[in-house]
Amino acid sequence: MYTSLTHAPTGVGLTISRITDPHLESRMGKMGLFVGGDITRLDEDVALQTVRVKGPKGEVVLGGGMGVKVVTHLDDGRMIPLTEMKPGETGHVECVTAGGPVQDGMEALGLKNNDPIELIRILPPMEFIAIIQGRGRIRLAEGMAAKILGRMGDIQCQFANAQAGMDFEVERILGGHRAQRAIASLDIAPGVILRLESVGKAPSYQMTRQSRCVVSSPEGLRLYLRHDQSDLVIVSYEEADEFTS
Repeated sequence: MYTSLTHAPTGVGLTISRITDPHLESRMGKMGLFVGGDITRLDEDVALQTVRVKGPKGEVVLGGGMGVKVVTHLDDGRMIPLTEMKPGETGHVECVTAGGPVQDGMEALGLKNNDPIELIRILPPMEFIAIIQGRGRIRLAEGMAAKILGRMGDIQCQFANAQAGMDFEVERILGGHRAQRAIASLDIAPGVILRLESVGKAPSYQMTRQSRCVVSSPEGLRLYLRHDQSDLVIVSYEEADEFTS
C-alpha cells in the first residue's frame, strides 16, 4: 500500500518510496533518511516548546517551530532535535533541516553546522505586549518575538531578549516565508521602532499544540514535519491482511 506520510498508519514499519520535493529530500538525506529507508510514524501529540540556548553568539531564544529544525549531536553521542534536549545538556549542531530563509536566520543567531550549543532552559508560553512607534499597541507570542532581530542602542538582540521601556529598532525578520508574512501583517519590518511594555503568561488560547507529523528512524532519531511537508513524502507499508494471508 502506498500513501503520503501524512495519512500513513502509526506504529508500523514504513518504507520511503518517494520524496516529491528535492529540497526536502536533501534535508532529510542530511539526517540519513533516504528513499528506500525505513521509518516509523509515531502516535503522539507534539507541544513545540520555546527554548533558550547558548551558542557561539551567546544566549538566544528559539520558538519550537525553529527549534525542531535543528538536529543536535550531544556529547554522549546521541542525535536528537534541539527541542528534546534537557537543560544543561551540551553538544554541537549536526544540521539544520531547513533551507533558504530559515537556515539564514539560524546562522544570524550563530546556529550553523558544527557550532557548539547548550540548552539553558525551556521557556513557558509567554506574551509580549509592545508599542509600534506611531502605530499603537500589539501582542506577540514568544515564538514571534524570537524571530525579530534588531538593536537596542549598540546591542544587537532578539526582541524576545529586549528590555522594557527601551527603543528597539528592527533590523531583520527571521524564519520561513510563512512566519515572515505573519510578522509583516503586524506592520513590523526593518526600520520600525518597537518598545516592549511587558511580558506575561500567554492566555490559554495561545497554548494550543501545533500539528506535526513525527517519525522515527531505526537509529532512534525523531524528525518533526509540518503536514504540508509530510504530504510530500510517499511511503509504502504492508496492510494487516497482507501479514495474515
